[in-house]
Formats: sequence, structure tokens, C-alpha cells
Amino acid sequence: MKPRKKEAYHHGDLRSALVKLALERVRREGAENFRLREAARDVGVTSGAAYNHFADKDQLLAAVALEARTLLAKRTLKATAGLSGAKRLEAVGRAYIDFASAEPRLFRLVFSRLGAAAGPDAAAIPSSYEQLRMAVKEVQPDGGKPVDEDVLALAWSVAHGAASLISDGVWKRDDPRADAALRLAIELMATRG
Repeated sequence: MKPRKKEAYHHGDLRSALVKLALERVRREGAENFRLREAARDVGVTSGAAYNHFADKDQLLAAVALEARTLLAKRTLKATAGLSGAKRLEAVGRAYIDFASAEPRLFRLVFSRLGAAAGPDAAAIPSSYEQLRMAVKEVQPDGGKPVDEDVLALAWSVAHGAASLISDGVWKRDDPRADAALRLAIELMATRG
């Protein structure tokens, strides 16, 4: 009698399952505590099977960062629906800060070296940064000119700075200083000519 061949285990979409599980783990425990071998075991495959899709833990975390970046972009798009001008700009900044408040570990991953390694979004919606760029253009005194890169840097610095202070626990969620910083930055941006 011939020995039985070991049947190959077919997971279905292992790559997506690993990304989904990793996203939840990072959300709860942070990227620094994520282990690829544990994730593979928890989705029911060997670590070797996981390595067929991701060269290492960092590559999987980069895929999670891309997913988180898409979540941020969707949140921003929803927050700005129907708004324009200063109200849209404020909503972009608020969505950014709210995401960092609600998802501090994902926020940190998005803006880490692994998030940068994730590459550009392939999503059909513009990234939160591109949405910020469009909102800044709307508040410029001369809307026909290209976006003032200095003003865009100010807008991103304020939103990112407030979001980082909140996600790192320096400021509390819904800290009034974040709102004050957003309002002042918008006033400055709208008057720069």
C-alpha cells in the first residue's frame, strides 16, 4: 500500500486573512507586539505559508499600514461630504485628529517607516493628504494659483501634531487645544495672500 500524500491545506485568501488579523492585532496591541508566526498559527496555517505571501513581518505590517491609510482616507471623505472652503479644511483636520484618537496604534503605524514603505495608495479615493491639499486650495485667496506648499505644510503640521499629541497620550481625546490650533491655522491660511 502506498503511503498517503499529505493533503495541502487551502486557506482561500490567506493574504487577506493575514492582513485582516494583523490589522486587528495592531489595533489592540500595537505593531511592536505583532508576531507573524502567531498570526499564521491563528489563521490556521504554518509560518511557511505566511512567508509565501509576505517576506517578513515588516512587509505584512506595511500592508496593514496601507489598509489603515485607506481607513483614514475614507473617514476624511465622509467627514467632508458636502463641505467646502474653511469648513471643509476644518473637517479634514478634525477627521485626521479623530482617527488618531480612535485608532492611535494604527495612526502611529501609518506614519512610521513601515507606513512609508507601503507605497502609494491604489484606492479609488484620494488619500487624506490629497484631501487636505484640495481643502487648502479652496481657502487660498487666489484659487487659480497652485497650492501654496508652505500653507499645506502648516495645515499638515497642525493636524498631524495635534493628532500625534492625542495618540501618544500627551493631550486628551477632544482636547480643546487641538480645536484651537485648527481654528488659528485656518485663519492664518485664509489670510495668506
